[in-house]
Parts: sequence; C-alpha cells; structure tokens
Amino acid sequence: MGARRSPARLSGGVLALLFATLAAPVGAQVPDRRVDWHQIESDHCRVAYPVPLGVLARRAATICDQSFERLAAILENEPDQVVEVVLTDDSDSANGSASALPYDFMRLFAQAPEDLTPLGDHDDWLGTLITHEQTHVVHLDTIGGLPALVNRVLGKVWAPNLVQPRWFIEGLATHMESALTAGGRIRSSMFEMYIRMDALEGRLMRMDQVSNGMDRWPRGNAYYLYGSRFVRWLAETHGQEALAAMSREYGRRAIPYGLNRTAKRVTGRTFDELWDDWQADLVAKSEALQARVEAEGRVEGERLTRYGDIARSPRWLDDETLVYFANDGSHDSQLRAMDRDGGDHRQLVRAVGNVYWGPMDGGRSLIFGQPDGHRDIYFFYDLFRFDRETEELTRLTHGLRAREPDVSPDGRWVAFTRSGAGTTHLMIAETDDIEATQRPLVRSRRYEQAYTPRFSPDGRTVAFSHWRAGGYRDIRLVDVASGEVREVTHDRALDTGPAWAPDGRHLYFSSDRSGVANLYRWEVSSGDLEQITNVVAGAYSPDVSPDGRSVVYLGYTSFGFDIFRLDLASASPRPAAPYVDDRPEPNHAPGGRVTHAERYRPARTLYPRSYFLDLTPDSFGQQLGITVSGEDIAQHMAWSARLGVSLAEGYLNADASMLFRRLPAPISVSAFRRVSVRGGLQVAGESRNWVEEALGADIATGYTIPRSLHSESWTASYSLAWLRQAEPWGGRLDPNTPPPVLPETGRLASLRFGWSYNDARSHFYDMSPSEGRSLAISLSLAHPAIGSQFKVATVQWRWTRYVEAPWRQHHVFALRYAGGISGGDLGQRGVFSVGGFASVSVVDQLIDSTTLGGAALRGYVPGQRNGVQYHLAQLEYRFPLFRFMRGFSTLPAYLQRMHATVFADAGDAFFGRLDPKTFRLGFGAELHTDVLVGYFLPWTFRLGFAHGPMEGGEAQVYFHLGVPF
Repeated sequence: MGARRSPARLSGGVLALLFATLAAPVGAQVPDRRVDWHQIESDHCRVAYPVPLGVLARRAATICDQSFERLAAILENEPDQVVEVVLTDDSDSANGSASALPYDFMRLFAQAPEDLTPLGDHDDWLGTLITHEQTHVVHLDTIGGLPALVNRVLGKVWAPNLVQPRWFIEGLATHMESALTAGGRIRSSMFEMYIRMDALEGRLMRMDQVSNGMDRWPRGNAYYLYGSRFVRWLAETHGQEALAAMSREYGRRAIPYGLNRTAKRVTGRTFDELWDDWQADLVAKSEALQARVEAEGRVEGERLTRYGDIARSPRWLDDETLVYFANDGSHDSQLRAMDRDGGDHRQLVRAVGNVYWGPMDGGRSLIFGQPDGHRDIYFFYDLFRFDRETEELTRLTHGLRAREPDVSPDGRWVAFTRSGAGTTHLMIAETDDIEATQRPLVRSRRYEQAYTPRFSPDGRTVAFSHWRAGGYRDIRLVDVASGEVREVTHDRALDTGPAWAPDGRHLYFSSDRSGVANLYRWEVSSGDLEQITNVVAGAYSPDVSPDGRSVVYLGYTSFGFDIFRLDLASASPRPAAPYVDDRPEPNHAPGGRVTHAERYRPARTLYPRSYFLDLTPDSFGQQLGITVSGEDIAQHMAWSARLGVSLAEGYLNADASMLFRRLPAPISVSAFRRVSVRGGLQVAGESRNWVEEALGADIATGYTIPRSLHSESWTASYSLAWLRQAEPWGGRLDPNTPPPVLPETGRLASLRFGWSYNDARSHFYDMSPSEGRSLAISLSLAHPAIGSQFKVATVQWRWTRYVEAPWRQHHVFALRYAGGISGGDLGQRGVFSVGGFASVSVVDQLIDSTTLGGAALRGYVPGQRNGVQYHLAQLEYRFPLFRFMRGFSTLPAYLQRMHATVFADAGDAFFGRLDPKTFRLGFGAELHTDVLVGYFLPWTFRLGFAHGPMEGGEAQVYFHLGVPF
C-alpha cells in the first residue's frame, strides 16, 4: 500500500517558523562604523575605546590601576584577572556599570554630570566614576566556599554578592567613591539634603523598602542615598574592616538572602537593629541643623508648586508668567507655565531629559535643549524652539550636544554649552543659524565643564558656572566682545545657576558654601557677597522677576523639587560667611604602566568564559542541555550555542546563533537541529504521533529610528528549514482501512518583513501605560522562488491605544485591536486561533520564569476558534486599588501594589468571508497584584473572572503570572 501526502499537514513548529511576526532578534542599534577602535593595557585593566578618546582612555587606565590596588587592600580581595573596560562617548548621560560575571568588567561613559545632580560633587569625574565601578568589581568578585568550587568547574557563573539588596551593593560603592576621593555623593550637599528632609518630615524609608523597591522620590537614587549613608555609619562605628568581612562572609554562602545573619556574625547585631540606631543618629543630626538655621533666622520663599519629584529651570517669561520644566512622575515631562502666584498650571510642550530653557523672540518662543536621535545611532542633546502661538516645535541643531541655552537681550545671540570627550565648552552663535555660526566663547581646558550661561541685561557679559580640576565649581563672567574671563568665586563649594538682576547691578546664584545650598547675591561694582536665603533644605536656580522685586528658585521637600518665590524686600540679606575648605586634597595622581595602543581585538573577550547546564521539558520527557555564549566587551559581536540531549530517547538538539552589530544594520545568523514529536499522522482515521527532525537556518536584520518622543523599527528575515521523518512509525497497518495520511516533509522557506511604531509611555507612578499608541505590521511570504515547496502569504497587524481618564489620575482606558490573514497552500488549515488564556500552573511559571501576556478572547477555551483569518478587539478600564509597599526586613519578597481591570473582548478566527454574526464576545474583571522577588524580579499575579455569553463560551476563573497588554 502506498502513502499519500497532504500539503495541509504541517507541524506547528514549522507554522511558527513561516508565519511568526519578526521580533527584531538583532539586539541593539549598530555602533558608529565611522569610528575605529583601539585598546591599551595597564597592570590590572585593559581599556577598549574609540580612537578619539585616546587621551581619556590612557588616563582611565592609570586611575583604574590606582583604584584597583587601593580597593583590593580595603576589601581584602584582589581579583586574579584583568578588568576589561570599555570607554565610550555615545551618550549625554554621566553613568557607568560593572559586574563580575562572566568576567570582571566596567563600562564607562565619558560624559561628565549635568548641572544639578548629586553626581556633580566630584574632584575628578573619571576618577570618581572608576572608583565607584571598581568597587563593584572587587566586591562582586569576592567569591569563596561552594560557589568558588562550582566556578572552577563551570567557569564564572556564581557570584553570591550579586544577590544582595541594591542598597548594599550601591551603598558600598558610593561610600568608597567619597572615601577614596575628595568629592563623591557622601560629600554632596544635595544628597545630604535628600536624606535630611526625609528625616525631618518623618519619611525615612524602612529597611524592607530600601531592600526591595519603592515608588516614591528619590526613585532609584534611594539605593545610593540610604545605602551610602548607612554603610558609612557602619564603617564609622565598626571599622572599614567590617565591610570587607561582610563581603567575604556573604560571598562564600551557597544559600542567598541571609543578610541579617551575615551582619550579626560580623558586628554582633542584625541589620534591622543597626538600621534603627543609624536612623536615630540621622534624625538627631538633622534636627540639630534645623535648630541652627532657625536660630540664625530662617529665610525661605513661598512654595508655589506641589508636584515634587523633578523640577528645573524656573524663569520669568514676563511680569505675570513663570515657566519651568517638570517631570513629576504622574504627567508627561514638560515645560509648564503658571502665573506668578502659582495658579493656572498648563502644559506648553512635552520635553525630555533635564531641560533648561530661555525666552526667545520677545517671549513668543522658548528655546531649550533636550536629547534626540542623531544619525539613528546617538541620542544627544540638541536645541529646539517652541513657538507659543503656533505650538510648532522646530529642531535647531543636529547632533551638536548642545544644552542650557540663553538668548541675548537683543535676540541676536544665543549662548549654550556643548560637550564631547569629557569636556564641556561655553559656545555662542547667531540665533538665525546656530550650526553655521557657532564658536567657542570660552574654550575649556581638557575635562573642564561649563554650565548654565546667562546674558547680562546689556548683553555684553555672560555669567556661567564652571568646574575645573580639584573640585572647584565657581561662577565666572566672560566679556562677549573680548572673551576675557573674570572669576566671581574661587573655592570648592558648589556655586551654580547664575542669574542677573534686571538692572545688571547684582548677580544671583546658589552656593552650598555653608553646607546647605542657599541663594547669594554678588554686587558687580564692589564685589560684595550677601546671603539671601537661609533654608533648611536647599535653594537652587534663582531667577529675578522683571520688576526686580522677587526671585523664584528651586526649593526642596521630601517629595522632591518645587518652585518657591521670595519677596526680596523681606529677605534681609546678610554678609556671606567665608568658605571653610575641610576637604582632603585630590589624590588621582598620574602615572603607571600603560601599553602602546593597538587595534581593538574582539576575540579577547568574545570566547566563552562559562558553561550553563539546564534541564528542560521536551516532547519525550526531559532534556539535558549545555549552553555556551560570548560577547566582546565593546558589544560589536555576540554568539551563543546550546546542545541538548533527550534523556528518554537520546536525540540530539542543537542551536547556534551569531550577532554582528558593526555593520550598516545589525545582522543575526542562526541554525538549529530539533527532534520532536508532532501531530498530523492519520492512521485509520485516528491521529498518531510522528517523530520529526527539523534542520534549519535563519538570517535577520533590523533598523531602529530613535526619537525623543517615539521610536520606529524595521525588521526583515529569511528562514529555511528541512523536515523529515526522524524514525519509522513502527505501527501496523490494516489493509482494510484507507492509506495513512503522512505529515508533509520537505523544504520550507519564508521571507518576513516587519514595521513598528511606538509612542506609548508609562509615567513613574502609573501602573500601566497611560498615554500614547503603538502600531505594528508584518508580512510573511513562502514561495518556490525563494526555495520553498509551498506558496503562502500571511499579513498580521496590531494597534494599541492608551488614554488616561479625564476624571482621575492613573485611571486608564486601554484599547487593542489585532488581526491577520493568510492564504496559499495552507488554505485548509487554521493558521490563526483565538480563545482564552492557556491553562498553566503558577508553580511551573515560577520555575520556568514564564509570564502570559494580555492578548486573549477571555471567556472561551484556548484556541476555541481557528481559521485563516482572525480579528480580536479588546477594551479595558484599568484603575489602582491599593499601594502596599510592604516587605519584611531584608527578605527578598515585597508586596507592591494591587490594581484592577474591567474588560470586554470581541473576536473570531474563521475560514471564508468575514461575518460579524460569528464574532464571540467576552466580559469580566481582573485583579493584578505586583510583587518583587529576589530583590530584582518583578512578578504580576493575575486573578480573573471571564464570561463568554455566546456559543462555546463559559464562565472562567483563572490565576497565573500575567501582565496586561
């Protein structure tokens, strides 16, 4: 008897290969191909860098050696491998990162901190940054006991100190950045202000909050803020050696999360007990400072706003209108206007980053800096103009790395800052053509910084804040015509935010010379310096009203920054006290061995450093797998490979992939061999299992167009697979029954194209996306012309929209519509299906780390309707219920929030023509509970009830790990 084949019977895995929407398997956007890379090596570090950063890289290598040796001695651990370092200048963010897995490495950005940030207190930004990140390397590399033994066998896969609360990991590094330099966040008056106001206003965070997560100001800074002060207190009360002992003790433990046990072994007390004592000491010191200020005479303005979080650049637009930048966590970040008394708040224009603005065109327009895409590679600050009458936003520069603009009184000139290679210059240009006419007004020496220029009322002088080596942050004046520079201050206080009085006789600025940031006034003719405010928190960024009678500034509470206004007639200025310099001298001495530069070689860090074993389910039972992978430190290439063996049948499965980023567009190449049990074999009218071998390969590429307020992506891929029978069926055939129908085998190929757009956003205090939309469409083609035995075409699309309810903040309407249609040789097989959520075990989800999405036709069984076309529409109303934010001590389980959803779904999958009468409807409600486990893993438990009132529907109760769409 012969066997006949049906082209409609393809395995589910091959259908996924042919019709899956491409999800950009190509990683991040490409590096800049115009830039060559070199590397140098010192005694303890190897630095990879773009060639223009050569001088900075050599300096980084010597600082790296110095900090390595000092930290190894303090933390009593000397890593035995070279620290791989990559130094880049492709971001306008001052940041870095480090880890000990799979090898010791640091990633450093050359950009120095912006104007107002706790990072701004430093004697040498690169030295501070490297000290911080090097602390991570030495701390996380402290490994002993069973973890060290496992690492000897599998490579470096286990670093127990990585499984600690962020407050300890970041707190230790932040403590060291100040202990080993003359700056750092321990010495930052702004950081001290943050925690002082928490203490004075009764809002100090509990141990469980800081150990897990929080949804309040100062947001992610809380780990650094609380951790650094607590670790410093531990060092002061129990000695630096206690920190090293804690690192060693925890680093040898095979069972994680025993923080209190570690603390008690080292200090004799638990972290909870120590935390309470530290906070009592903190409250006492904060109250003492408050009492001192009250005794001196507290001078503070009226609070005009109560949004908190982040505010910047308050300035008068005219006598009655104030404009400032706000990022309060509940609205889009924006330039916002209000009247002089703090009423009538209104959004002018959305803006991102830390925005500084100035009036232009007589106040009709605003000019400001914000980050945006450049050459689809970088995300740099550029200048923009917003016309208040037409609401038109115009980009004035492209990739200039320009920010903090101010326009001259006659409207002809604009002063701004421009950064690159770790240095920021003060620039000036004609407003009509900034890019063509820009020139340095003050060219900074290497690594110096310029901030917040302001034209004098006569336009002849520009005041600005300037940082130079040693930690000197001073106010300077430059003559626009001659370029002559004059110092107003010269000390290691942080003097920031200059602003002129309307008559030009005085210059206002903020200074922390007393330990608390206050407003000061400098008289141009005499050079006399007076203190204007005397606050408990801090005062920054002054701006004097056009009538000269009042000054607005940034003030602070434990909820964040807000706008304050002070009547100058009631200010009672006092002579400024002399600055007392109690800081140690900078100690980043040059020197050390550094090799000559050579061309960067990715192979040095691309090879595998470790091996991972896994046990996963397969079609036959369990599969034992081993995975190796690698990525070079500059992230130009990455690869992975896995070999799996079926423990029941002995079949080998293999996957391998390679990603190339340093191309016009990133390209990934992958290949696989898989043996699995498939359906599709029909014998005597019954379905039997069929063991199938699939061999295949895939090549994919993608391109992202990043923008400040949205992103757009294009993807393309080609897949080719061969299917064949892996083993004989082995059953017996009855000659009295029809011949068996075998699953289709042979060659399958497909081309896939995708496009997506997204401007949806979720604010910091939201529980789901609350505004914006996303769109996506994909096309898949299979045809003999591209190597396939089949002809198939499939199109899929998706649209999502989020709208915040006008009557209540954080209440959101979410809409989603998705659909698809397929045609060709698979016309008799249901390519698409709609239905409810799959039945899954929460325990299995927790073990396998799987989470269900939100796309479903709830109230019906999974796959209840199928066909070659589908449509699914969903409408949800989402609202918060409870904010718990509760855990216990340092345990890695934290209950965060509960929110609810009321929903309606409508959809169908079908063959033939669309008939709205066949669409199924579903209704119901869900409770979502957000928890944080293991200090870092967010989980959402979804408990839902759904009712399907139409044919095939049912009442469903479901509980699983799941997130809304």
